[in-house]
Amino acid sequence: MNWEAVGAVAELLGALGVIVTLVYLGLQIRQNTVSTRTSSYQAAVATSIELTVRVGLDSDATRILTTGCADFAALSTEDQNRFSTLASSIFRNFENIFYQHKQGAIDDALWSGWSSRMRLMFALPGVQEWWPANSEGYAEDFAAHLESTPGAASNVDVVSEPAV
Repeated sequence: MNWEAVGAVAELLGALGVIVTLVYLGLQIRQNTVSTRTSSYQAAVATSIELTVRVGLDSDATRILTTGCADFAALSTEDQNRFSTLASSIFRNFENIFYQHKQGAIDDALWSGWSSRMRLMFALPGVQEWWPANSEGYAEDFAAHLESTPGAASNVDVVSEPAV
């Protein structure tokens, strides 16, 4: 038996083993990436649903959010503070979704709907009144995205419910 031939066969088998291992690892990484993206999106949706349900089941919170979105100044000081808490929660979730999309965890098809929803809410007159005093707490690129909303800072018809 020729030891050079045995060595060449062993080297070939080792190389094939490395290639098979790399392909397997690539598939595992791809699967993990999909799983991570799915989990990120699910968490964002769950947060939005939870907030929507909480506000929807609390008639006072619904009134404050609806009135505040239409005319922030029409709220009492206490209700303005409560509106600020609600709006901050909503826009913080929107910021998270924006960030997840920017990082590639939310694809363009899903992002389109979220972007429309956040821009619709941002353009509401009461939110436009509230935003200047609260905008600095958000990432600059997120704020810029919202502020580039067509119709922002202009008269926008108020919808019956805010786009939570």
